[in-house]
Formats: sequence, C-alpha cells, structure tokens
Amino acid sequence: MYWLAFICALFTPLVAGCELVVRFENYAAQSRLDSTSKWHGLDVDFARALLDEAGCGYQFINVPWGRALKMLAEGELDMVLSVSRTPERELFAYFIGPQRMETIVFAMSQQRPYSLHQLSDLFTLPVPVAIQREAFYGPVFNELLLREQAKAESQRFIYVADNQRKLSLLKHGRIAGFLEEKFNVLYQSQHNPDFAQITVSPLVVNREPVYYALSKRSVSAKDIQQLTAAFQRLQHSGRLKQILSKYGLD
Repeated sequence: MYWLAFICALFTPLVAGCELVVRFENYAAQSRLDSTSKWHGLDVDFARALLDEAGCGYQFINVPWGRALKMLAEGELDMVLSVSRTPERELFAYFIGPQRMETIVFAMSQQRPYSLHQLSDLFTLPVPVAIQREAFYGPVFNELLLREQAKAESQRFIYVADNQRKLSLLKHGRIAGFLEEKFNVLYQSQHNPDFAQITVSPLVVNREPVYYALSKRSVSAKDIQQLTAAFQRLQHSGRLKQILSKYGLD
C-alpha cells in the first residue's frame, strides 16, 4: 500500500494553489451576466481558458472600467482582460498575451451623423465627445487629447463613469458620440434596443493588441510563470483562435 501511494503521488499533478479575483463589466459581448448571475462572453471565455489551463481557482466580480485599473494597481483585483499595454501600466501590472486585437471607433447617432476623416476632426465637433477615464485610445489620440486639455476651459471631451451614462447623453444630444471598441458597438446594435439608432464612423481611432493584465501587488512571480506557460500552451493548441472564431473575430 505504501509503494502504491508513493507511485500515485509521483504521477498526480500538483495542485496549483493560485486563486485570482477577475474583473468584468456587465456590458456587450465581452462580458455579461445572465438571469442566473452567470458570466458569459468573449473575455469570460478567454479568462476561463487561461485559468483552467493554469489550474487556478477564480472569482469573477463586476467592476466599471474607471475603477478597475486603480484596483489592479492596488492589488484589490488580480486580473483584468483586454488591457492595452503602456509604459505607465507596466509599472503596476504584468502583461500576458497578446490576447486579441482591439479596434477603437467613434460611435454616434444615426440622426446626428458627423463626417470624420482624421483624428483631429474629433477635436472640432460642435458638442463634446464622451470618453472613459483610465481608457487608452492610442498614442496619437492621447497626444492630441493632452494638447486639448492644456487649453483653458476646454470642454471638447467629457469623462463618463459607465456605459449607460454615455448612452443617455447621446440620446439627449449632449454629446456628439463616444469612443468605443468596434466589436462592442456591433454586438450591441444587434442585441440592445438602446443601440438601434447608433452608427459607427469609418474612422479608426486606434487598433492594437490587448492583453491579460495581472497585478504586481497581488499576483506572485510563481503564479505569473504558471499563467504565462498556460497561455503558451493555449496558443500552441489553437484554443485562443477557437474563441476568436466563436465570436467572428478570426
């Protein structure tokens, strides 16, 4: 019996032991809660694939984007998905990926469309554009935004805390539109009546890869190594491509 137990122990995988708190927001096809409080969506599938492959336990919580990165920096969240990699964020987060490509566009009302040919046109609209605090819309846009914000009493852009707020502002003509990921807008246009009168400008504000971001404060180097190895296995197996194909993003 002793030798049998010893042999079994040799061939039994070690329990990973990592337990992560993962942020989602109940919005669009990336992550949404159903009537039974279960999470579904593109980023949810990505998270489960990585964490299951790594053998990690996890808890999903609903947090708006405006708070998410601050909580990640403070170690109150362990992982946030679909995060653009920037030097500022690398100070507090490890990045595993790339997870997929993200395309940022300008969403506006079909009843009040605007013709945009270049990024600078966003800075000349008659009413403000809504953006989210802590969001990254690309280096070119961010440079233009810094210049605009340096002007006294500039009100061309306003920050919104959540997605419902920007929809309300657009409905009442308080904003010209808002910056959003194209995938989310297209999904909402098909599934959310609030988006029935929203269209997308052909102008691409930014397109670049996004990543799994993990807190340097709360996630150990050992767990990062384990998660990175799991990501590489997912890449080699084709599992990540299967998830993208499921949502028409292949």
